[in-house]
Amino acid sequence: MKDFRSKKVAIVANCILNQNSKVIGFANNKGMVKEIVDLLYEYNYGILQLPCPETLFAGARRWWQVRDQYDTEGYREHCRMLAKPIITMLKEYQKEGYDVVLIGVDGSPSCGINLSPTSKKWGGPPTLRDEDAWNAEMVNKPGIFMEVLMEEIKKAGLKEPKVIGVGLDLKDAEHWNSEEITNIIAELKEKLSK
Repeated sequence: MKDFRSKKVAIVANCILNQNSKVIGFANNKGMVKEIVDLLYEYNYGILQLPCPETLFAGARRWWQVRDQYDTEGYREHCRMLAKPIITMLKEYQKEGYDVVLIGVDGSPSCGINLSPTSKKWGGPPTLRDEDAWNAEMVNKPGIFMEVLMEEIKKAGLKEPKVIGVGLDLKDAEHWNSEEITNIIAELKEKLSK
């Protein structure tokens, strides 16, 4: 019996495949980021979509948040619960020798890989002046969900997958342009080909 599987799986942040889960003001596409899906298809990756921890925790009409606001024991416990089925699948994939890559969204307080936003000013009444809205500082830390997921991978004694952060949340969605997605895709292509 022929079996054509590539044994390559991309574990992908929810909003890459479902922009409807983004916090209002951050969706760069109507449905999915097709360019990333097309690239994964081109490189023969299957896709395992992560749940959106923010939508499940705070709903579709949630306020913008920074890493500091999600850095609570309650949210971390929520993320640990969401990570459990991912860890189970990762165990199976690693046992069978699959190549696994984890793709997050840099700039996200939950799903950033390399960068997540922080601000001591955010909190209290849900109002931000326009000049405050985009002034959250980016820190070289993963988002809370990705941090918890990586901790759970280590706890399970699994090999850490290759991790890639695509900078979809590093700019105001209103000012998103084709050059930025072209740069993101070029960087992703380089990392997937290694």
